[in-house]
Amino acid sequence: MPMRRITIVTSLMLTICTITAQEGTHPFSAYPAGTKFIHKNLVTLNGDGIESSTLDSSVVWYNFWHTRCKPCIMEMEELNRIALEYKDNPKVKFMAIACDDSASVAEFLKTHRFGFQIVALPKTDFLNTFRVSLFPTNLLVDANQTVLVEKIGGTLNPEGVREELRELLEQLERLVKVEK
Repeated sequence: MPMRRITIVTSLMLTICTITAQEGTHPFSAYPAGTKFIHKNLVTLNGDGIESSTLDSSVVWYNFWHTRCKPCIMEMEELNRIALEYKDNPKVKFMAIACDDSASVAEFLKTHRFGFQIVALPKTDFLNTFRVSLFPTNLLVDANQTVLVEKIGGTLNPEGVREELRELLEQLERLVKVEK
C-alpha cells in the first residue's frame, strides 16, 4: 500500500509540474516573471554593506545557491563569464546569495572562483529573507524592481549550462541595448 501512495503522489506531482511548465511557471516559483522584487540591505562576505537603494536603478542578476549544490557549482564558470562581460557597466549588478554560513562559503571559495558579489546567510536567515527553496535559482530583476526571468534548477551537463541560462542572458542583452 505505501508503494502505491508514492506512485500516486509522484504521478500527481509530475502532472502539476507538466501543467505549470506549459504555462511558463515553475510549480515552486518564488518570484515568477512580473513579480515585484524588493531589494534587501545585505552584507557581502567581505563585510561590505549593500544598501537596497543602490540596487534600485540597476538591472540585478541574483543567483541563489549553496555550497553542496552540484548544479550551482556547475553553472559558476558560465556565471563568471557573464559577470566579466558586464563588469564595466555600472547599471548591471551581479549578486550571489548563498544559503550557507559565511565560514562554509569562505572555505568553498578557496577552491572555487565566483565573480559575483557574494552574500552568505545561514539557512534560517536565508529563508526568512528570501522565498527561494530550490537551487540554483537565478533571477533577472530590472531597474523597476520587476522580475523579468526566474530560472529554477540547473544541469549537471557542462555543455547544457549556457542553454539553462539563455533566457536570462538574452533579457540582459536586450536591457543593456535599450539603455545605450
